[in-house]
Amino acid sequence: MKSLAATGLAVAGVIGILAGSGSALAQASKQEYPIPRSPSEDLTAIERVFTPPKPPPLTAFPELRERWQDTPAFLRDSKVSIDARSYYRDAVRPPGSTTIQEAWASGGSVSAETGKLFDLVSLGAVLYTSFPVIAPPHYGNTGLLLPDQQGYAVFGQLYAQVHLGDAYEITLGRHLYNTPFLGAHDNRMSPNTFSGYRLVGTFNGDAGGPSFRYGVAYIDAMKPRDALAFQSMASAAGAPTSNAGVGILGGLMNWGPVSIGAINYYSQDLLNIFYTEGKVGHDFGGGFTALAAAQFVAQNSTGQTLINGGNAFATNQLGMKVDLGYDTGILTLGYSVVNPGLGILTPWSANPFYTDALIQGFQRAGEQAVMIGLSQTLKPVGLPGIALSAHFFNGWTSAPAAGAPLVESEWDFHIDWRPDHKPLRGLWFRTQYGRSTVWQGSTVTNSEELRVVLNYGLKLY
Repeated sequence: MKSLAATGLAVAGVIGILAGSGSALAQASKQEYPIPRSPSEDLTAIERVFTPPKPPPLTAFPELRERWQDTPAFLRDSKVSIDARSYYRDAVRPPGSTTIQEAWASGGSVSAETGKLFDLVSLGAVLYTSFPVIAPPHYGNTGLLLPDQQGYAVFGQLYAQVHLGDAYEITLGRHLYNTPFLGAHDNRMSPNTFSGYRLVGTFNGDAGGPSFRYGVAYIDAMKPRDALAFQSMASAAGAPTSNAGVGILGGLMNWGPVSIGAINYYSQDLLNIFYTEGKVGHDFGGGFTALAAAQFVAQNSTGQTLINGGNAFATNQLGMKVDLGYDTGILTLGYSVVNPGLGILTPWSANPFYTDALIQGFQRAGEQAVMIGLSQTLKPVGLPGIALSAHFFNGWTSAPAAGAPLVESEWDFHIDWRPDHKPLRGLWFRTQYGRSTVWQGSTVTNSEELRVVLNYGLKLY
């Protein structure tokens, strides 16, 4: 890594800007979310499909909303917000890849959504931007900027929504999707966004009974995080000669402390992915809580198999974890195992498995992995906005499809600061550091990565 002085300069600069595929590398889905304060906040990947994000907490011009109270809902219920982001990333990779990736970028997004027209239709748009602050041209492919370290501005979302009462919603156009194997992967400057249409419905039973949310969608194209243009889903999966899209069907049932869900993705001549996940939680009283969760994915080729060299395939992965909480601290234990025939493919998303780390994915063919993590918010010592976490991962495989027998390990450390003071609500400062070591045959390779991120969400109206 660079010297501590350079790192310190980057951290100070980040603050200053705001004030003025089955690959071994991780997709890092959980790196998108703050450190949870209790097991109940530790949502599963499938719960996030049906849990909308919280809006920014501050309204910059409350008097304007008061003034427009008597206007039509199309204007009165409109929403405008800014999500500023400044991000420094420094990654050192083994020889044979881009050995050093480094950039400091600033930008974010501006989003606008109308209220309902005729109590039925609303429109929305989101502009994403990223501009280089420090971007050495020979250290590119950071994911923060375009691959050549240039900045960008692009409308990643342009959509219409049809609201059929409170139970059904239809979305058409470019939008954000957040499902386990087709999702935002929002751990750079901009998320993946997708073009297509979906229907989401809700069924709420009697008080104390089960509730059910379900959805169906067809996605024909995606814009990767560091790209300007949309490409077909087949092209994103490695089949540029096809225009195949992805059909999705899924649902989630909640009943008290229990939740279970499943989702299926089908793409003609590419692959089918079936994913299911469930969890159960319990509050023992006295500050003691616990959560147990399990997940499973099965992937197989379809039709002409335009990926994987034209070779038909089938693989799967199983994961389990337990969260043990006391007050604002959580001890997490996790395990996963992959089918020895082929590693897990993630062409349109992050890796949703519990043993996913900052650098490594622990999803090679035949790989077994264990994880132990500890997180703590500092509320008991009078610092409620600060949270710390440390995780250790260890994986191993001797499957021929993964090459020579391999052992790999990784340490990850995270610091979050999310102040609760009114003028600073919406601020989220995060520092992450990971170091991994891979032993394979007679070769030992080390990788490390530092991320310093400052987010600030402001609701203008």
